[in-house]
Amino acid sequence: MSFWIDTHAHIYTQDFDTDRHEVLAQCTALGVNRIYMPNIDHTSIDAMLEVEAKFPNQCIAMMGLHPCSVKRFRKRALPG
Repeated sequence: MSFWIDTHAHIYTQDFDTDRHEVLAQCTALGVNRIYMPNIDHTSIDAMLEVEAKFPNQCIAMMGLHPCSVKRFRKRALPG
């Protein structure tokens, strides 16, 4: 059996609200057993942590700031 890791997936976004369970089941069936979820900015943290809480053995939250959001949220996310 293969053990695959997806190192960058935004499975917590609204795009997956209707079929998240099915997508994660397909991932498991294909051998993708871990999904690391980087957040986008401060507005995505709650949704990301909620998905991690519902799927703790498969989805792992990662805190950060997406490069596309740096200018827009720099003062809020990056002190100094």
